[in-house]
Amino acid sequence: MKSLFISLITVFVFLSGCSGKKEEVIQIKNNNLSGMLMVQKTEDQTSSEEMTKMITDKQKIEKILTMVEGLKVKKTDTDRMLAEMKAQDSYSFSFAEGDKMESGKQAAYSFVVLNDGTLFFTHKDINSPQKPRMTIEKHKNLLKEMKDLLEMDF
Repeated sequence: MKSLFISLITVFVFLSGCSGKKEEVIQIKNNNLSGMLMVQKTEDQTSSEEMTKMITDKQKIEKILTMVEGLKVKKTDTDRMLAEMKAQDSYSFSFAEGDKMESGKQAAYSFVVLNDGTLFFTHKDINSPQKPRMTIEKHKNLLKEMKDLLEMDF
């Protein structure tokens, strides 16, 4: 009886610990998109052609996707994401499967990086849009590494 009680307590503690956290890990099953990456900076809620860069180098595109894999995220809502994007400068990373971005068509995969290092993900995987997820921790150096890789000066 005592061992059954201890077993039940152990199971309860384990399940309680699991249910309290809604963490997920970013996993991209098909990170070899052969298309294009468009990066666009938004300052004071506006952007321009000078703050937009198109990348077609497949190795760089795959590297950017690899850089975000493994990040821990949690659910958030669109209102919070938009409020955060209004409050500070941000970079949108939009991936296309073809050789060009089609206006009006949703990107195959996308995420947003804020200046403070917060990332918002709008897709679970390639061609799988979902409600926004945001990183649990801020990754301030990640944006710098991405900009350096893509040779962006904005």
